[in-house]
Parts: sequence; structure tokens; C-alpha cells
Amino acid sequence: MATLHHVVEAQAAVKKALRAYSCPGRYEAKSAEQAILDDGDNSRIMFAGCELAVTTWGKGPSVLLVHGWGGSRAQMTGFVGPLLAAGFRVVAFDQPAHGESDGELTNLFEAASSMDQIAEREGCFQAIIAHSFGTLVTSYALVECNFPPPARLVYFGAHNRLADTLTRFQAAANLPDVVMQGLRDFLDGRFGKNIVLSIANEGLVPEISIPALMFHDVTDKVTPIEDSRAIARVWESAQLIETEGLGHRSILRSDRINEQVVEFLKT
Repeated sequence: MATLHHVVEAQAAVKKALRAYSCPGRYEAKSAEQAILDDGDNSRIMFAGCELAVTTWGKGPSVLLVHGWGGSRAQMTGFVGPLLAAGFRVVAFDQPAHGESDGELTNLFEAASSMDQIAEREGCFQAIIAHSFGTLVTSYALVECNFPPPARLVYFGAHNRLADTLTRFQAAANLPDVVMQGLRDFLDGRFGKNIVLSIANEGLVPEISIPALMFHDVTDKVTPIEDSRAIARVWESAQLIETEGLGHRSILRSDRINEQVVEFLKT
């Protein structure tokens, strides 16, 4: 029989795990990335009592860049030059608790809502380019929120199932099953019974009829290639291109792939 002391210890362990699970790391912009940010029009926008960092470049049809968990808009700056050269306007923002935006803790639902806030200020987008967990945020925003659909979507290293974030978090943090069950129970109580299990890109994209181009590297050690393969199997309007040797993040800075992206967006 559990003693009060053991109950308190268990609750503390779950609380600590919840904070770690909800706290993305802060990506530190490299000097070349910072220079591109500094060259844009930087501002801040209010969201849920906090401020989000936003940068825009150029004029023309707008393309929104959506980073992944623990990333920032700085990571997406490799797309800025090619898109500007092709006549697009570029918008990038840091999700809540990411990059230069306010906050310490966040989640999928808050990130998707922050996209609505960006669209409210910046208007409709010709395209969205999203990376990793940002692809799931984007799909959720398109299907479950009020985000206006773009004409094109480009996904890099797409994350499939929300529940996998818990599995991968447990492995990375080496947490016992009892703590993870407590974390799942908390999430069920806060967001709805089994909602974490129910959210997956492969369940959302069949409702998205937007032409889409997906890139995923077979050597990706952060988000396995099987995630994008599962999504592509059920997404009739999407094409998956598999690369090799670019990994999870370098794929965002490939000149060859940038050319393919620009060509796709201009069609």
C-alpha cells in the first residue's frame, strides 16, 4: 500500500516530467542565420498574454516558415534567399516558448493557435514550409483551427503521431513507466481523454486536399523516415521525396532541394 510519502514523491516526479516534456530547448541562431534575421523586418505580436517574435522579408505572395519543436525561425532562414529571388514575400515566427518568443512551456494546441494569430495579422499565405513537429502543428491548424488554407504545402522531416513524442521523450529521459502513465493521465485530464493518442498527421492529412511536397532523409535520427512514409501513403495530394545523407536539419539548407521547393511553389 502506497504511503503518503510515496504518493507525494510520485506526484512530484510526474510534475517534473510534465515540465520537461512541455519545455522546448532554446535554439541558438548561428551568425549567418542571425544576419538574415537582422536583414528582415523584425517585430513582435501579442499572443495569449505573451509576445511572439516575427520577421518578414520582401514583397509578393507570402510564404510562411514553421519550425519544429526546440527550433526557431532562425533554422528556417535558408529558404529566405531562394524565395525572395523567386518573387515571394517570406514570413517566419518563433512559436511560444521558442527562439526569441516569450514563454517557457508550450504544446501542440498553443502552437497551432499561434499560427492563427500570425494569419490574422499577415493575411493568407500562398504556401507554408514546415519542419518536423511543425508539420503536425500545421496540419492540426489547417484541420482543427481557423487557419486559412494555402495553395501549396512543403513538409520536411514530418512528424506523424503525437503519442510518439511521449515514447521518444521517455526513452531520452529514461523515465519509468509509472511516471509516464501519470503524465499521460494528466494530459488526458487537461486536454481530453485519449486526445494525445488520437492526433496524428496520417489522420489529419486526408482532410487536406492541398498539393504538397514532402522531403525526408533516410538517415534522419530525430524523426524516422517511416513517419513521412506513413503520412504519404494516405495523403493523395502529396509527393514524398526521400534523400540520403542530409539528416534532420541539414536538409533545410540544401541548395538542390531549395530549387525543387521554389519550382513547386511557382507551379
